[in-house]
Amino acid sequence: MAKQELLTALEENNTADFIGLLQRHGKKRSNVDLQEVLSEFSRAQHDFLWSCLYAWTNEQLTRMVVEETPAEGAGEVADTHSLDSEQTVPMDAEEAVQKEPYNEKIMAAILDLAYIYISSLEGQENFIPDKLLEVAVLLHGMVMVFEGAVQDGIVALCEMWWKQQLDEREHVIINILPIVLDAASSKNARRKEVQILWTLRDALQLIPLSDPECNLLVEKLIACSTNTLFISCDEGIKWLSELFSRESMIIPMHRGIKTVLPICTRAQSSKYAEVYFRTWKNSQGTVKQMLEEECIQDLMYAAVHVDPMAGRLSANLHHFLHHFHRHKKHHTVGTMVYTLYDPFMWRSLKAANGFVRMNATGLLCDAFPLLDNTMTQEEREGLLEKQYHTMITLLTDPCHLVRITAIKGVTKILASYWLMIPSNIIKTVFQKLLSDLLYDASSAEVRTQVLKGIILILDSNDAVPFLKEILPRIGDAFDDINGNVRSTFVKMMLKVKSLKIIRYWDIVPMNHILHRLEEDTPVMCKLITQLLLNTFHPIQREDQELLHRTLALLEENRAAARRFYQYTSRKLDLPSNVHFMLLILRCLRNYLLNQQAQEGQQESDHENSNTSHEERTNPSVESQKNLKLGLGVAPDNKENRVPSQRKAVSAAAKESEERKDLSDDEQNADDSASPLDNPAVIGGLFDTIVIIWTTNAHRLAQPENEKYIEAIRTRVSKSMPLFFKAFKENDEVSQTLLYLSSFLPKALVPTIVSHCMSRLRGLKQDQDKEESYVTYINALCNWNRVDDILELATEWLNEGFSAGVTTSSKERRKSRKGVRFQEALSPQPLLALRLVGHILQHPLNKLAALGRNRHLLVQMSENMAEVKGLLGDRLNQTEELSALCSDRFLCECWAQYLSLVAVLHNPPQIAEEPREKRRGARCDKEIPADDVYDGTATVLTCIDWCRRVLIPTLGEEQSGKRKIRAGDDAPVLAVSALSDLVTCITNLLIVGAGDPSFAYKACGFAEELLKTDASDKFWQKSLDLAQEAYKFLEVYGSPSDDLEEFGGVSPEQLINTCLSSVSDFCKQQEKLPQDGDLANMLALVLTSFGDSSNSCVMKYLVSSVIDHLSWHIDKVKGVDTDVNSVKEVGGFVALTVGVCQSRAKLSAAFMTSFMKLNSSAQDIMSLLASAYLLKILIRDSGKISPSSLKKAVAGVDAVMSRIVLPTCLEEEDGGDKKPSYGLYERYTAASRDIIQDMKDTLGVI
Repeated sequence: MAKQELLTALEENNTADFIGLLQRHGKKRSNVDLQEVLSEFSRAQHDFLWSCLYAWTNEQLTRMVVEETPAEGAGEVADTHSLDSEQTVPMDAEEAVQKEPYNEKIMAAILDLAYIYISSLEGQENFIPDKLLEVAVLLHGMVMVFEGAVQDGIVALCEMWWKQQLDEREHVIINILPIVLDAASSKNARRKEVQILWTLRDALQLIPLSDPECNLLVEKLIACSTNTLFISCDEGIKWLSELFSRESMIIPMHRGIKTVLPICTRAQSSKYAEVYFRTWKNSQGTVKQMLEEECIQDLMYAAVHVDPMAGRLSANLHHFLHHFHRHKKHHTVGTMVYTLYDPFMWRSLKAANGFVRMNATGLLCDAFPLLDNTMTQEEREGLLEKQYHTMITLLTDPCHLVRITAIKGVTKILASYWLMIPSNIIKTVFQKLLSDLLYDASSAEVRTQVLKGIILILDSNDAVPFLKEILPRIGDAFDDINGNVRSTFVKMMLKVKSLKIIRYWDIVPMNHILHRLEEDTPVMCKLITQLLLNTFHPIQREDQELLHRTLALLEENRAAARRFYQYTSRKLDLPSNVHFMLLILRCLRNYLLNQQAQEGQQESDHENSNTSHEERTNPSVESQKNLKLGLGVAPDNKENRVPSQRKAVSAAAKESEERKDLSDDEQNADDSASPLDNPAVIGGLFDTIVIIWTTNAHRLAQPENEKYIEAIRTRVSKSMPLFFKAFKENDEVSQTLLYLSSFLPKALVPTIVSHCMSRLRGLKQDQDKEESYVTYINALCNWNRVDDILELATEWLNEGFSAGVTTSSKERRKSRKGVRFQEALSPQPLLALRLVGHILQHPLNKLAALGRNRHLLVQMSENMAEVKGLLGDRLNQTEELSALCSDRFLCECWAQYLSLVAVLHNPPQIAEEPREKRRGARCDKEIPADDVYDGTATVLTCIDWCRRVLIPTLGEEQSGKRKIRAGDDAPVLAVSALSDLVTCITNLLIVGAGDPSFAYKACGFAEELLKTDASDKFWQKSLDLAQEAYKFLEVYGSPSDDLEEFGGVSPEQLINTCLSSVSDFCKQQEKLPQDGDLANMLALVLTSFGDSSNSCVMKYLVSSVIDHLSWHIDKVKGVDTDVNSVKEVGGFVALTVGVCQSRAKLSAAFMTSFMKLNSSAQDIMSLLASAYLLKILIRDSGKISPSSLKKAVAGVDAVMSRIVLPTCLEEEDGGDKKPSYGLYERYTAASRDIIQDMKDTLGVI
């Protein structure tokens, strides 16, 4: 059917049916299989088929040429591209050409049919009709003219023709290669294109690549080397290797790969090395020599001399060469590597540049052993000896980077070639490593690398016996001052522990390890816990052994045990943690019951003294030990017979079978004291339960783990009366038990809940230390009794406020004479502030308070607002308001009030969204009305109150100059209250509270403080506020913010005001206050505001420094040329310039602003001050670059050269005239002298 349709379409010249038939080929719902149809054709039918298709092809080509060229030349072009057209084209062809346009679908269909036919020839006798060959050759020659589907069809046909190795295939491939290369080199190329290119590799033999006409193709081939797609598959690597094997392509491709190596990854550099190595291995003669001398040795030389700190190139080159080094076991490769390294390697190891020595060291160690297999045995041994001594010398290189690289390489060599290296060399190396390098004070990385090297050597089984003897000598490194060294040491001990040949406690004593666990950082504690886990908490052991080791740990170091179980409980699963907690509870309960039974037994012994010894049961020694550890079953205690999740220890001790040594064993058991007799051990066990419970609280709270939490609660609630009764005289254990009971529902321990509240109410004034109330607070918060604590605190605060109400002095004297009754429990306002503060600072307590008792906190904040009125009353008096309402209470109450306002801040909606990224998490959900609390509005109210009440007490302005109040006259109470308010504002900005208006108003308030009080009380807090306001406005502000509308100042203006305040202070006091850390704060602020020259803060700072120096010069009428450092100048200049010159970026910004300021200098005083400052900076430059100093000196000199001295003559008494050298002339002369001296020093022309 399909065969007949095809023949009919050809006979009738019906191109539409032909195209439709091709489109139905291979469709699921179509039964057309043209491959089968073509296989049924006879040779005559094939000739007819391709004669017709050839005619159609010529016809379409003619139409395409006619459309693209003028009509007069259409006939000539058609004749050029048609072969034997007179025999195949119908008589009306010219009319058809003129009437019908070019049809791309016909060409695509012809190519598809040709592809189907060529692909069907596989495994059969290849019969290629002459017209089919002519079609293929014709279209191959015009492939560049076509686009889209037609070009793709031509390429696919020619590729299949080449793969099938058909006749005349060399005539249908050359023009295809550039197209396939472009496809494989495009951005969207896939591995499939590279694989196709690899199948056409033999076609390169047909192209003379050295011919200048092929330069375009050569450039495309070279571009393949820089395309990382080619090295991502095996076919691409083979393709590049095939190109590399051509002599004319070696140098161009090597240059192309060198351009890629600085930006590729290490894995890609290794793939490029595979290309080089594959090409070198398969080449011979001139090609191999060129690869070695022009390519591989070139990269070796570059790897030695490249800057290791500049990008990826150094690491990529070393990774590249490692591919050759790891094949050095082959004699030819080893000889090649040695031959190429030998001309420059030994010279580079002694180079003056440390980076060169570092690179050479890494390559030497990676290529070890460098051997030439053409040498004799003696020559090879001498070469090895040379390498040994070279590496030992490198271990003591002056450059720490070389030492680090040498340690890495030497330890790797020892781990790989331990048996090959002579014993004297090994001893010498370890002498250097453990005696010198492990204690290298100049570099912590050197010490760390030594330990990493030992870990690497421990992988060598042959080296373990030697290390077993020497490792105990390096235990001092466990206490290294650097955390990385200590953590690496612990990792080394973990490696030692895994070997089970060396005992890690022989390296570092156990008590030393526990001491480090007690005091070190969390990272170290986690590693040490991993080290000690199987030692003190063996999960696979029986319960008795587990408890023995726990008690041993508690006896050795209780504090370390707390840290141990804090991290161990996170590593264990929940069933194991619950089982261990129940085991400890069982142990403690049985121990106490046994103690009670023994006391009762001792009383009954006196009554039953006549009872014979034989009538009493003699327990075994093991049973006595278990009873002392609480592992046995107490008398008449059925509760202890609860089955464990694991195999529990026997409930009752068995009788000893051997009785001959019974009396001696009993005596030994009596003499040995139980660890549980130590109260510290008992407290440690309770601590362990609390720690494990707290750590696993989130897991226990899950519904699927309800059975575990119920088991623990049941055991604890039943044992708690016994525990409290036994340890009521031990305060420490009682506090732990109290906190442990807080994990239970309050319905199970109602008496304890009431006890905690009564203890809080009974606290006295001298019991305001945290230890006296923190346990009660935490326990009550766990029981959700925060409301009771807040109620008590509110009651005490109200009593304090009531005691501070102002009354007349007569009434106060009268009240003192009256008869009063002392209440049983006196109010403690200060202690109330402590209780509220602890709730807000503890993360869990804070969540409990804000979750269920937010309304009480809001009410408390409203009550605490009364402190503002009391502060105002106190500032109007000369003595404290009362004993309860003391100055200390007022200060702490004000600070706590502001903290509460910040914690409660929860605005109803967000006025503005951040411009870029958010500072903090903000919820888009609607906030309930009861939870709304605008803390920023409250703070703004406090600011207005401070302006009316507190700020007037600090100082006053007179004629625009700030007046400094004496320290005794300035009210300390007002200063403390204002400082707390600034701190609160800063904290609100940190968490992203408020809006830009709030930030600007806050800066305006801080500026007002600085202008009112010129002392140092508000410098650091104002700088901190400006820094946070600047960060806040970067996120939530916008360039269109109007300061006049907001009614404040910008953070930059606040910084400038602070700098002016510091400068004015130094002009009057001469020295800065010693307390505080103003320099570090100023450095942080300058860095936050930007270190570029466009920062207005840096420009103002430089201007302030010049003005201050000008004031100093005018004051002393000259300059002190003997000053050698910035510190010697002192005051404001020493502070600001010292901060800038201590940081490289700030130094660059300072010098840039300095040069811009000097270029516009107008007076000689400023020029003299600038020259004076430059002279000091040349002597004490810090991190200011010499080049910037030279530019600054040249700039000042240029300004000075434009100054012309005025000629001013004065008459003397005798009538003679002489020049008058006033200050202007003297300052000009001094400036020129200083500048000339600096030019001579720096060599400025």
